[in-house]
Amino acid sequence: MNTVTQRHRVYKNTHKANNQFTMYFLRYSFFLLMMIIIGSRSICAQAIDPTSVEKLFVEQMSYFPQEKIHIQTNSTIFISGDTIWFRTHLVDALFLKQANASRYIYMEFINPVNEVVQRLKIRPDSTGCFHGYIGLDEDLPEGNYSLRAYTRFMQNQGVEYFAHKPVYVADPVSESLSPEIKFNEDGNDIKAEIWFISKPEGKPITPEQCLIFPYGKRNNAGHPLTFENNIARYTFKQKESDWNKTFILQTIYDGKIHTRYFIIPAVKNTFDVSFFPEGGCVPYSCDVNIAFKAINPDGLSENIKGRIVDDLDNECGSFESAHLGMGKFRMYYTPGRKYYAICTNGKNVSKRFDLPDASNNSVSLKITGNNKFLRVSLAKSPDYELPRHLQLIVHIRGAVLYEKSWDESQRYLTFETDFFPAGIVHFLLIDQDRNIWSERLVFSSQSSTFGSAEIKPDKSQYGTRQKVNLTIQVVDENQHSLTGNFALAVVDKRDVLADTVSNIIATLLLTSELKGHIESPMSYLQKDNRKSALALDVLMMTQGWRRYNIPEMLKGKITRDLTYPVESDGRITGKAEGLFSALKEGGISLLALKDSVIRTSYTQPDKKGRFVFNNLECPEGTQYIIQAVTKKKSKRAFLEIDPLQPFPPVVKSPKITTDFANKPPIEDNYLSKMNDKYTIENGMRMYNLAEVVVVAKRKKIVKTDSPFYSFTTSKVLTEEDVKNGHFITVFDLLRRLPGITVSGNEVLYRGGKIMVLIDNVPEENYDYSNLDVEDIKDVFVSPATSIGPIYGAMASNGAIVINTKRGFYVPKNKINNNIQVIMPMGYQQTVEFYSPVYETKKERKRQKPDLRSTLYWNPNVQVDSTGVTQLDFYTADYNTNYNVVIEGVSQDGHLVCFSGGNIVVDTNQTTR
Repeated sequence: MNTVTQRHRVYKNTHKANNQFTMYFLRYSFFLLMMIIIGSRSICAQAIDPTSVEKLFVEQMSYFPQEKIHIQTNSTIFISGDTIWFRTHLVDALFLKQANASRYIYMEFINPVNEVVQRLKIRPDSTGCFHGYIGLDEDLPEGNYSLRAYTRFMQNQGVEYFAHKPVYVADPVSESLSPEIKFNEDGNDIKAEIWFISKPEGKPITPEQCLIFPYGKRNNAGHPLTFENNIARYTFKQKESDWNKTFILQTIYDGKIHTRYFIIPAVKNTFDVSFFPEGGCVPYSCDVNIAFKAINPDGLSENIKGRIVDDLDNECGSFESAHLGMGKFRMYYTPGRKYYAICTNGKNVSKRFDLPDASNNSVSLKITGNNKFLRVSLAKSPDYELPRHLQLIVHIRGAVLYEKSWDESQRYLTFETDFFPAGIVHFLLIDQDRNIWSERLVFSSQSSTFGSAEIKPDKSQYGTRQKVNLTIQVVDENQHSLTGNFALAVVDKRDVLADTVSNIIATLLLTSELKGHIESPMSYLQKDNRKSALALDVLMMTQGWRRYNIPEMLKGKITRDLTYPVESDGRITGKAEGLFSALKEGGISLLALKDSVIRTSYTQPDKKGRFVFNNLECPEGTQYIIQAVTKKKSKRAFLEIDPLQPFPPVVKSPKITTDFANKPPIEDNYLSKMNDKYTIENGMRMYNLAEVVVVAKRKKIVKTDSPFYSFTTSKVLTEEDVKNGHFITVFDLLRRLPGITVSGNEVLYRGGKIMVLIDNVPEENYDYSNLDVEDIKDVFVSPATSIGPIYGAMASNGAIVINTKRGFYVPKNKINNNIQVIMPMGYQQTVEFYSPVYETKKERKRQKPDLRSTLYWNPNVQVDSTGVTQLDFYTADYNTNYNVVIEGVSQDGHLVCFSGGNIVVDTNQTTR
């Protein structure tokens, strides 16, 4: 037995090489990484062979280092009008340490039909941490949304590598109303029965009005439903259910509009099963492990049972899924026989599937192990002669840990589990031409990679509005202090459910490394849980590693040319020309405006007239005025600004693992509490109502004499609003309209393009810079249901209606050809999370209720070299327990994930 006991120094020393890797990442320095690896020696005690596989991995990572992001939020359930507070943990993909080569992270809030509702540009704070907030519109339909985060550099890998986090947005109206839907198959169509239950009475009710929007968008006319005996029926035609399985149900009940996304489920009782032999192939006449994965038409797991039969109908074995539709079984293939699996799901539907074919000319990696050792062997047919010069390659995240020829005289190779850092270890068996014969993934749970946190409150119990002093200590497995910055949330355990789907460990070590959607990744990482460990090993057999194109790289085809460079600053580029040639000796000036002049810059074009302004970093809403003049200060110049880089497309969102018809378990008193909190803090809660707006205080309803105004119209911004708002541009004004987002010069409504009506004249692809904000009398959004019948497809997403003071549209004077005005996307300005302070008796006796569910949010908790930090906050007004959630990466690359603390609040302890 050949036992490997020496850890590969390439990775062993990575916790000491943070500064080196930062320079390497910033400069794409192949030389530096080579020095790191040559400075240590491979396990074979040899210098790096310039033709070795290790050299190819190093070269590939030097040209194309990669980034990962984990999204942490203060909660996973919100209500419309609420605020999502987030921290995005950006790390390098190899060492899992804080990365700061990319200057900006883009955060997107995406609705269930894959439309970007909001997009933010986040820059790091003084310590390199990326954090921000998303204010949710009051009229958001209820449903499953998602957050997507990425850097421009990550676009080189593709949108499937971006970070995602599901969040649920609830409508406060659902506190009193519960829609129920039953789906049935009708040929190629889907029939739905819809009814409503009043809460908390639990009685069936008939709403005043109910509309269905089949494609999940309110930019087309809804279909009215008719109720008989409190039940309405609707048939989704095949094109409606196949094109997009999401629809919107909009209901008017008790004068309030309740809007919610629903998903049309796959009602067919069918499923599919895929089989994955260990190592990728099946040799005859030897034992092999075969993993399987069963999914339903919605792409989610399906639990099954099965039996194995051969082509002579002899039963050869049985199996059963163990976790989320997956499991494994052992097989022995007899030469000349074919095998099938007859699988049955929970609804007693059976299907037959072919098992993978076997071969006499194949070899496969087999890996078994326990907590201390990992044993690697080869499975092959008894008489098969192995190809010459087979090599075993072992790497983790691209760092090669082992590279050595396979010794045919040994039955197996044994590694100590402590040999591997935490994460997915990729075993490859290749021949002398570097063709892959077999590969296998194994997950290493190396404890040295993880840090832990201990929370010490200064009391065992607290009263309401009392100060809580927390001492937090962060250490490694040997109780040595860790330093770094972490995000921390203190939440009410009754209101904010613990995230059981994903955390920073599951994201950085598991889902970011594997191909395809991973359902409930945290379920595979339960500590000291044998069932979870077995399920994790099956997952390793059913997925593939995805960070680099390994087959191409092994052939020497290194990815060198990247489309998207590291975005290290903001910049504007373009070209300036004189009357007859490029503007060689002229000058280009830039003026940045937001409320006032933020900055000015000056540059000169090159011989071809090209120019660039670097280090432009201004907040969102900043307008840039760029002017070109000739050497003699003449304005006879022509200025062309390069198009702004487009944003990546939104692909189909990762599957939501909750049942299609059910939202997460949300207590009705939580909705009531959060609704009351919103009203207290904002002075009113604006509902989408059929006839009136209900507010905390009766307020005059603003109307306009426009023929396109109706009761479904959005908030009207009047001439007085325009005057008091001190808006510099029309874009600043439009941002105040519900549902409108502005990205650069692009104006969208609920993520889609929208028609413009200026003084009742329709405009498409309108240039808003042609309109002076001072000329506007009023502006509002008219929905498609009101304006669509008039203008048809042009108004399929409604229209922005702008009425000017003149009553007839006169565009402002065209800017000279030597001047351009643009508004590229700026960074979000920091807003601090508000947490009340009750230091005095008067403050503690304030009548305003404290209804917080998130008691404290700090996206950047600094822990010094002692590993200890302290913070404080005040309790709210309810008997409850608080939970503390901490996530982050230490300065040495330790992953820290903590959820607990159990801080008790008892009103009997209150002293005011």
